[in-house]
Amino acid sequence: MPEQRAGQGNMSVTRREVVGGLIIAATTSCLYPASATAEDRDVSALRSINIMNFIRAEEPREKMDLFAPVRNQMEQIKKHGFPATWLLQYDALVEGPFVEFLKAEMPPNHEVGIWFEMNRRICDDAKIVWRGNPDWEWDYHVPVAYAIGYTPDERRKLADTAMATFRRVFGHSARSIASWNLDAVSVEHFTTHYEVDAFGNCRDQLATDGFTIWGAPITGYYPNTVNAWSPAVSHKNQLKTPIFRLLGQDPVYYYDNRLPYPDTMEPVWASGQSKTFVKNFLEMIAIHPTGQFGYAQLGQENSFGWPAMQSAYPMQMEQLAHISKMGCVVIETMSETGRKFKRAFKTTPPQAQVMLEDPFGNTSSPERTIWYQSRFLRANLHFRDREFYLRDLQVYNDRYPQPYLTQPATIHGIEQRMLAVLDGYHWSDDNVHAGKPGTRAMGSFALVDREGRATALEMGLPPVVNESANSLLATVRLATGGALNVRFSESELAFWLSGTAEHERLQLIFQWVPSRSAIERVEPHELRYKYRDFQYHVHLVNGEAAATKSGVVITTGSKGPLVFRMAQLM
Repeated sequence: MPEQRAGQGNMSVTRREVVGGLIIAATTSCLYPASATAEDRDVSALRSINIMNFIRAEEPREKMDLFAPVRNQMEQIKKHGFPATWLLQYDALVEGPFVEFLKAEMPPNHEVGIWFEMNRRICDDAKIVWRGNPDWEWDYHVPVAYAIGYTPDERRKLADTAMATFRRVFGHSARSIASWNLDAVSVEHFTTHYEVDAFGNCRDQLATDGFTIWGAPITGYYPNTVNAWSPAVSHKNQLKTPIFRLLGQDPVYYYDNRLPYPDTMEPVWASGQSKTFVKNFLEMIAIHPTGQFGYAQLGQENSFGWPAMQSAYPMQMEQLAHISKMGCVVIETMSETGRKFKRAFKTTPPQAQVMLEDPFGNTSSPERTIWYQSRFLRANLHFRDREFYLRDLQVYNDRYPQPYLTQPATIHGIEQRMLAVLDGYHWSDDNVHAGKPGTRAMGSFALVDREGRATALEMGLPPVVNESANSLLATVRLATGGALNVRFSESELAFWLSGTAEHERLQLIFQWVPSRSAIERVEPHELRYKYRDFQYHVHLVNGEAAATKSGVVITTGSKGPLVFRMAQLM
């Protein structure tokens, strides 16, 4: 079932609706992917995987056994002796067999925490009017289920109610809290009043469950005080509890939204059922360059029912057991990862996801990708067969508030986007979204000769990636000889050629649908943007920019790399 985009009315597909009509495709087997080269690797990098399952006591849309998934998940996890995190929605905290079961069955290396979504019971106990379907105990629509549907004062009351009840039931505070849509007000309140160790928030997605998230960090970060989707640039604006992105997202194909189902490690989806994808994804976290922190969350909510996950859930646990024996990755509770993160990092550390083999083993026009994240920026260099290009560039700013920070969301079908320098999805045209030829938003590369003639660069051999503690160097070996080098660092991106003629210069060509982009003005050494009335910029060094009808062309100077200075000065 195709997803409807946020902004095209208030209807959108839910994750449960997709699974009902899902056709599971056979997956291609393949060998383990080759690891990227990693010189000067920081061997002390923290690589963590959390098994986190969350539990609802009510599913009003259809009758199902909500206890069977919990019982069977527990059996599979205990079989391997893994630590695990169990998060209870408020209804499961006060009704059903779940609390009794967890108290009886959880090993000492498990933990229980809060899944912070709203239902009738928590609203009643917090003395807040229930806004959902009067016939339902839990309503998945955005203004009802998520904290952003309530005023800041109501969010604090709901947080206090959830924690007070949790303390009464378990005798201690919850150390791990997650939701599909956390906000800065709730995160700040839980952090300052209850010393929570870790938060989980949804991955980037398009219109699923009635909301779009786009441009947030790829793995883990300290949020700022006004935006739970944005890492704090300055320590003074930083909330002291990290947020981890949930669901184990496919780093290659998800961005272009080309799959007819959610594209995560969840065992109810085709991606999570593919042994090839699961193996490649786990290797990416455990073996490939990750910067200072590599992270993934595995698990499944119980409201999909055990039959939908019963084949893939055990398979994933088996593969996790195999990868854990390599000793490169730690399986632990979410709160333990949060505590380690806080001990290791004073601010959000540089991170990467590097997938240099097609994650599904495709051999016809395979795709590869390199993601880099810091507290200043997010960047993506993508490869489609021999074509390569910048697909995503985002900057972060402590003054940019998240949508619905102070005013509640009142509709189902909302967008929460960050500050894009290049948005390869939203700035492309509808033909590209439909998988047809069209204007694809991207930053492509060309070689310029003495006469000013530009020749598009093509990849000759797969890229090589070298990492250090703070930066990532991608070397793209060209079909015509020589190489393009891209260095990702905390506040800058640098591009330069090697092994080419001295007189040849590098050109970076941005193209997009102008009416969909945030570009406001192009100056020779600066690109200026405006989104939701918020202005931001990128400063260029050793390059000169010129506006075109469909974007920007930047040509390097005669010597040295082209540098994008991405940090937003306060």
